[in-house]
Order: sequence, then structure tokens, then C-alpha cells
Amino acid sequence: GHDGVVRCRKIADGAEVWSHDAGDQINGSPGLVEGRFVVFGGCASVVHILDLADGEVKNEVVTDAEVLSWVATVGTTVYFANYANQLVAADAFGDKLTWVYEDRDFPFFSNPAVDEERVYIGSRDKHLHAVDRESGQGAWKFKTGSRVDGSALVFDDAVVFGSGDGRLYALNPKDGAEIWRLDLGEGIAASPAFADGQLVIGGDDGTLFSIRGRKPEKQ
Repeated sequence: GHDGVVRCRKIADGAEVWSHDAGDQINGSPGLVEGRFVVFGGCASVVHILDLADGEVKNEVVTDAEVLSWVATVGTTVYFANYANQLVAADAFGDKLTWVYEDRDFPFFSNPAVDEERVYIGSRDKHLHAVDRESGQGAWKFKTGSRVDGSALVFDDAVVFGSGDGRLYALNPKDGAEIWRLDLGEGIAASPAFADGQLVIGGDDGTLFSIRGRKPEKQ
């Protein structure tokens, strides 16, 4: 939370199991590494890895600036963005960064989304960036009409995300080619979700939109 403390509580009754003071404000939600370790970032410019069982510190990944989003994980690799305009990959239990991706002098507020080949992240430079998961090299980027603060949703055949320009976009994950776009009429900073055959996303004016069947037909 904003008090700098992460807490583990029992599902059954909410009783506290352990707590850990991270030393500064925590913004993003915690994630899991291999189902046994809690990972999260914050304003202390550190990504923390704790044992889920007892809250013991297992590692700290130091980065160049505050981590404002949540941390994505694949195996023991963690992917996160910071306020120094960087997308970073690191081993959760190592002492060195695997790679750092930088493109322009605009911060990433979006959460990274990961598939088998790439990491996708929106930026305040108005682009969605696709970065090679292994090398950290930029694969492609797609320009919208405004900043992209929401996270992308990755399918086998499309990457879907919203922009502050009021549009929901679907792109080909291989090359970033546009598949479709839908003008929702209000800015979008939220992240899309998909369930029961429908895409759902919230707009900046408080509207909840439902798009049936992953196609641009607003409900």
C-alpha cells in the first residue's frame, strides 16, 4: 500500500500471516514467481522478492527509478517498467539485469504483458511497444493518438489495448499491423479483460464497454 507495507493475510478470516516494510510507497499489485515467491515494486526503485510462506526477503532487484506498475513473471524472469522510461528484464534471484529497453523520454505507466516471444507495454509517448523477450530489442511499435497507460491483453492472434485517444485497438502480435479499431468516444486508461466471449473495458468518463466476440461491435 501507500504506507510502504505489503501484507499477507489468510483467505478464511483475514488474519495477518506476515508483513514487510518495503521502505517507500507501493503502487503496483504483487505477483508470484513459481507460485512460491511474492514479487512487487515501488517508489524505493527496488523490485522485492519475498518468500510467500513467511515474508523472508529472498532478493532485491535495484533499478534506476520508481516502479509504478505491477511485475510480470515467466519462470524466474521478471519484467517491469520504471519512471526512468525503461522496460527491464531480470532474474528474480540474480544480481544483474538481463536487459534494459529504452526508446524515448516518456515514462511507462502501463503493466507489461508477455507472450512466448515478446513483451508488450504502453507508453506516454502514444505508442504500444513490442520488445523481444530474450534480447530486449524493440520488435515494433504502434502509434495511437494519445498516451497508452492501460495494459495490453494478449491473445494468440491479437494484442488488444486502449488509448487516451478513445479507441480500442487490436494488432497482429507478429508485426504490429492493425487488425481493427473501435472508437469508444472517451479516453481509455484501463486495461481490457476477456471472459464469456466478451471483451470488457472501462472508459475515463465512467462507462463500462462490452465488445462481444473480440470484434469491434460495441454493446
